[in-house]
Amino acid sequence: MRTAISPLLLLVAGALLPSCGDGQARPNVLLVTLDTTRPDRMSVYGGKAQVPTLERIAGEGVRFERCVSTAGITPMSHAAILSGLNNYSHGLRVFHSDKAGFQLPDSVETLPEKLKAAGYRTGARVSSYPVSEFYRLDQGFEDFSTGGVEAEDLDLSHQQKHETQFDQSGVTSTQRRGDRTVDEALAWLEEGGDQPWMLWVHMFDVHDTSVVPPAEFAAARGITYPSPDEPIRGMASHQWRDRMYDPELEWMDAQLARVADYLDRTGQWDNTVVVVTADHGQGLLDGLERHGWVKHRLLYDWSIRVPLLVRAPGMPQGEVVSKQVRTIDIVPTILQLCDLPGSPVLEGASVVDLWQGAEESQPRVAYADALNLYDDHSPRAKALPPGQYDNLYVATDGEWKFVWHEREPENSELYHLTEDPGEVNNLYAAQKDSEAAVRLRKWLEARNPQEVRPQEETSGPSGAALNQLGYGGDEE
Repeated sequence: MRTAISPLLLLVAGALLPSCGDGQARPNVLLVTLDTTRPDRMSVYGGKAQVPTLERIAGEGVRFERCVSTAGITPMSHAAILSGLNNYSHGLRVFHSDKAGFQLPDSVETLPEKLKAAGYRTGARVSSYPVSEFYRLDQGFEDFSTGGVEAEDLDLSHQQKHETQFDQSGVTSTQRRGDRTVDEALAWLEEGGDQPWMLWVHMFDVHDTSVVPPAEFAAARGITYPSPDEPIRGMASHQWRDRMYDPELEWMDAQLARVADYLDRTGQWDNTVVVVTADHGQGLLDGLERHGWVKHRLLYDWSIRVPLLVRAPGMPQGEVVSKQVRTIDIVPTILQLCDLPGSPVLEGASVVDLWQGAEESQPRVAYADALNLYDDHSPRAKALPPGQYDNLYVATDGEWKFVWHEREPENSELYHLTEDPGEVNNLYAAQKDSEAAVRLRKWLEARNPQEVRPQEETSGPSGAALNQLGYGGDEE
């Protein structure tokens, strides 16, 4: 059921947040998306990767223990982050296909469009092709830059898989390193002006090892890069991806520190809403061990559970919210923090009430999908784990998680997350008529997520070309 922000919540929040009336400027908005980032690998969530900047943001605001993304793939999940809509509503369903939408429709109103209409200066500095203008994720941004990774300039038919390995130059034709992105973000901020601003910063570093931090950064963490003349394949590539994951998380955190330092120096930090999240996670070696998959795309928690940190003027500090939230809740939350009205079409709901201690009558059900049968770049059936080459749909209330397999429903999955957080004990065969399974199945049926709309414009790279970017996963 689509919900608008409650007027009562706006009234309650107004007592704790600075009013934008009486001439007071609205807060700035810094939205950071860390591509392919699992929360459990970072120190702010108890992991080993040291991320002091993220710890600072959590210490000055709220850390959400369980946030669920709408997909394990970048364009679809970012469309949800920017629109406040689930995938079946915003219409960007796959990487590329003539059967389902692969670009965000113009009819969808995004967060930057809403803020721009309210007088905000809007800019985006992103790091990779999957968030480029090709997917229309630039809607509402007055100044949008991928740093040369432009859809119209790519000839993907001539790409090698991942094009490079352990490239320290900082930029290739399909992605750039976080420091290059932040360089541009700081330049945009320095342009200044009297308007409040919204800036989206996206970093792609941990996605793979095709672009890596400088050698001295790796050496300080006990890593010497292999020779680029000796391509790494098979299990060795999985091991390197896992080994580089934490250092590249630390690299992204160091780049985010540069943004925070700039805002401190210029006196803007205290009047800036900061939201940090991710589009999806990564299987890594433990995903390979538990579920036979080392990348993302699938709908296990290592793929769709993401970090969510929020700090804003006037909010409590160091709070932790254990209740499940969703990335679709980000848009209504930012709108409320900026004292702007919500919209009746939003499927997300503000999370401000949760850090104020309000009780909700029902847990927030999170949705996610993976339309593997429609997506041109989906790995072939023999590459995916058994039973996963299907259109997959998730409904989870945080305690239970139901994964519906559309074509082969007998392969559907049911996990009791409180007792089985690793999702290794599929209870569906034995408990498909249980209260939890029936309730979550009915929740999905009511939304009819299997109904897809074909893309109106089918120009763009072929599925084969997208596979050559390293997303396809047939080599797994």
